[in-house]
Amino acid sequence: MKTKDRLLAVDASAKRWRDGVPEFSIEDVTLMRLIRVASLGITAFIDPVLRPTGLTESSYHTLIVVLASGDEGTTPSTLCEQVGQNHANMTRILNVLTTEKLIRIGQDARDARRRRIVATAAGHKLVRSFAVRFQPIVKTAFGSLSAAEKRSLQGTLRSLIESMDAAERMVGPGA
Repeated sequence: MKTKDRLLAVDASAKRWRDGVPEFSIEDVTLMRLIRVASLGITAFIDPVLRPTGLTESSYHTLIVVLASGDEGTTPSTLCEQVGQNHANMTRILNVLTTEKLIRIGQDARDARRRRIVATAAGHKLVRSFAVRFQPIVKTAFGSLSAAEKRSLQGTLRSLIESMDAAERMVGPGA
């Protein structure tokens, strides 16, 4: 299913959602569904480009976050939080990136119980080579938004994420 078809499906099912689950605001349900469609859309244009390498959008995103952590590196737990993966998925992703020699995993110099993950030169090179390929695709994906609309959407999403954090605390440990 293409991203535009997913959008049509959201619109077509809105009335059924309203009738079937009246406890939820149709606006809230629609926003949740639109965010999921947008996320699936990103994966839909990233994964096919990466497929020949054996990487996925999640593994490429992980590699970018590792690269952005610099020479100090990062930890598996931090990656889980920043990339939005559970520990089992992150372990699988890190195994792929290690096997492909895109990252190096070693002990933390300050705490030998912790692992530190650093991008290798090959990881840097791969990210840069795909960034060049993705740049026009990403530009097209966000092309319908002006610079002001992009800034506004960023602000709106940041506010939404802060509200989601409060909602997450409602169901977290001790809730």
